[in-house]
Amino acid sequence: MPRNLVVFDFDWSFVDQDTDRWVFEVLSTPLRRVLQTRKSGGSQCTPDVVNETMADLHAEGFKKEQILDALRMLPLHPAMKRAVLGLKERLADTTFLCLSNSNEIYIGTILEKHSLTNLFSEIITNPAHWDAEHPSLLHIGRRLPATSPPHGCKIGCLANMCKGDELDAWMAANGGWEAWDRVSYVGDGGNDFCPIVRMRKGDWALVRKNMELDGRVKEEGAEKGLKVDVKRWEGAWEVEEIFQTL
Repeated sequence: MPRNLVVFDFDWSFVDQDTDRWVFEVLSTPLRRVLQTRKSGGSQCTPDVVNETMADLHAEGFKKEQILDALRMLPLHPAMKRAVLGLKERLADTTFLCLSNSNEIYIGTILEKHSLTNLFSEIITNPAHWDAEHPSLLHIGRRLPATSPPHGCKIGCLANMCKGDELDAWMAANGGWEAWDRVSYVGDGGNDFCPIVRMRKGDWALVRKNMELDGRVKEEGAEKGLKVDVKRWEGAWEVEEIFQTL
């Protein structure tokens, strides 16, 4: 039986929202605006900005359970859930990997809500933990700490994570690229361009239409030597259709 690896970005790829923004949109419109202002003010390392704004959320008195409840409300399209569970049932030797710039608490809470805790063999994302002394304060860190040497990505990944390097490292620890008959990558963001550039002809990149990744594929794909087979999608039902052809 063919061995398939399916790699998912999380925000706007597996779920139909941006997890970093969602919590503030649900709980505090003013802090949602603060987040936007901070992001547009020059900081390009998303977890740093989200962590700073989570401290503001705590200072305003919001509790841990309110944050978790907000995450539990975040939309996962039923067709996306059908897509992954259907593929897992039909091709039992399929491995799912999550490669996301969100964080452990956000992703874990959402997956638990939808009874998908065991879907991904590994979740590669930013660390997060609740404060020991202030149980409602959520700390969000960087996958690659600020004290570590820069990853040196030339494709444009954020300082906290080079998704291409992360995928290569996971592959090296799991038999190498040759261990997989096909690798499929579901993504939407500009930082998803780095890993798909490293993929092979015959692998699939499921690129969400009219998002930043779609633009980079069109504008930079030929220049960067993109080999992967690109399959564009707009809604989760189309991912379900594509998965049915794996």
